[in-house]
Amino acid sequence: MKRIGLIAIGLIFAGQAAAASPVWSAATFTTTPQNAPAVIAAADKLMSSPAGKAFPGRLLFQVSVADGANPGTHTFVPIYKSTADREASGQKFQADPAWAVFQAAMTKLSQPASTVLYGLMKSWGDVSDTDGVWQAHAFAVKDPAAFLAALDKLMASELGKRFPGQVHLSQVVAGGITPVTHTISVGWASEVEMAAWNDSLAGNADWTAWSDASRASSEYLGGSLARTLKSWGTASMKDVTGGPVSK
Repeated sequence: MKRIGLIAIGLIFAGQAAAASPVWSAATFTTTPQNAPAVIAAADKLMSSPAGKAFPGRLLFQVSVADGANPGTHTFVPIYKSTADREASGQKFQADPAWAVFQAAMTKLSQPASTVLYGLMKSWGDVSDTDGVWQAHAFAVKDPAAFLAALDKLMASELGKRFPGQVHLSQVVAGGITPVTHTISVGWASEVEMAAWNDSLAGNADWTAWSDASRASSEYLGGSLARTLKSWGTASMKDVTGGPVSK
């Protein structure tokens, strides 16, 4: 695995998605806590290169807080407004000498775990750059239209209108080797905010309706929790996701 270094900033050059729709990827790898600052320094250097300065999206560097049996400890999450932006940026990185330097550093510092490309379908809530705690909920969806409609209904309900964070529904485009077809990513300002919201759900009719509808159209496969350590890029989360569609 070391010979390929990190498949960093995951699937930058490959994958099929709607050309005008936002796309993002999760390139997960293992490293030690002692090496994490060196990984950030390597990314700083890359993002200070000509290609990095021209990067049109937003890049998050996250540490895993809870992810079950997944051996990965950290993840790079590049988010682009479109497949065209991702492809053009990837070509610039590939042509910049800083890319080879970054890959060499990551080969010494880390071991790749997995890389998945996603297409963003829809966003809700307060799409903010300040959210640093992220939950990812994985689903095997058998009826995508019904699943999206149920989530739309939840976020348009009285409960959804009180939701303090941001929600993004994405579909797996490439790299998925598990039953996962869709992911709901939830961004929070803090774990305290997340816990308070979760405590408020018991017995709520809107939440019960969503739970029933989601079970009818999908199978819930589990969730993970991560924290953003640093981000790069001049684009905001609202820029790259198109902002909330509904609140």
